[in-house]
Amino acid sequence: MLLLKHVFFENKCCDILIDNGIFKQIADEIPVDKSVQVIDCETKAILPSFANMHTHAPMMFLRGIGEDKELFSWLRTEIWPREAKLNDEFVYHLTKFAALEMIKSGTTLFNDMYFYENATIRAVDEMGIRAVVSYLFMDFFDDNKTIEHIETAQRFLNTNSLNPKIIKSLSCHAIYTTSKRAFQTAYELSKKYNTYLHIHVSETQQEVNDCVDKYALRPVELLNNWGVLDSKTLLAHAVHLSDNELQILRNLKSVVVHCPASNLKLNSGMFNLQRCLDAGLYITLGTDGVSSNNSLSMINEMKIAALLAKETAQSECAGSTSDVFDVATRNGFSAVGINGGCIRVGAVADFILVDLNNVFLMPGYNIKSDIIYSADTTCITDVFCNGQAVMRNGAVDGEDIIRENFRKVCKQLF
Repeated sequence: MLLLKHVFFENKCCDILIDNGIFKQIADEIPVDKSVQVIDCETKAILPSFANMHTHAPMMFLRGIGEDKELFSWLRTEIWPREAKLNDEFVYHLTKFAALEMIKSGTTLFNDMYFYENATIRAVDEMGIRAVVSYLFMDFFDDNKTIEHIETAQRFLNTNSLNPKIIKSLSCHAIYTTSKRAFQTAYELSKKYNTYLHIHVSETQQEVNDCVDKYALRPVELLNNWGVLDSKTLLAHAVHLSDNELQILRNLKSVVVHCPASNLKLNSGMFNLQRCLDAGLYITLGTDGVSSNNSLSMINEMKIAALLAKETAQSECAGSTSDVFDVATRNGFSAVGINGGCIRVGAVADFILVDLNNVFLMPGYNIKSDIIYSADTTCITDVFCNGQAVMRNGAVDGEDIIRENFRKVCKQLF
């Protein structure tokens, strides 16, 4: 058991007891037992850790590559050719480095879409955080590749993960890279194995226009027509949504992942957060990969999301502090069936401790507002996942080796 003494929570000092990875008790004073590990949090506040609901974690080697390009030319000329050089061992080290950055910035859950999924699982397992790791369907409308994907996906899902913090799922890259058969088979498998389907959708206006030209339907309408949307479908970007598409997603309770920094950097369009919240959509937050963001920091992402919400809605009341914080925390955990992203009895003990003496958190009138608008990652001193420390006093076990291996991989790839 773990006991946090004198921690700042909901505008007062209290004690918090954690047992078997769960918040067990929150009280003004909890007696110290000899069997309990005690952490003195006299100058620290506790907050839920973040859920990064759309990432391509191993893309760390592409940070700063192919800047200032439009999405489709960026993918074809800068990203896909370099990704062709990857292998399992490279992805393992790249994912460990991504997990290091996420831990340093307070994230303990991420939803990943990439290749070499077993290497990703190996890395996440060693780093001690949570992840939803998908097998990726991306067949480029080649029937032989589709069949290969189906067989490999079944093998992937049939192998149980020994780590309960890792959820195996499926993803279909996008309607412009993945066939109808692949989408429908992936959806059927997601139902069979009671898991999630992760998709890029309506990221650019060109994607929408091409879809309408080819199918006489917009992307969300097309996916609905194919029967692949429900409450376990996670849709990344969804920037360009019609009123009808909003209604479809609301009725089916599909999850939308807002990726503001990536969308702005690639000039993909501006997601209207308040419009979607008012329409009753279930919204989460993601960074996308570092090649299009260049950061995995959810602190950075929250600020951009909050400011963009006010601009797109033309209202200073849009993108409220409470809404943006929930979108970055509890909404992500809940979207994948985890009782977390909050500090309450019975929830999983995924949390961060922040230094109230850090200049970015002073004078400290509103801790959530400070985290969204003024904080940076230096404010975070400790990170816990399932009640276990993954960062203490700013240090992560083995981080020097992780950095060195990352440098070696980047040199080999370039």
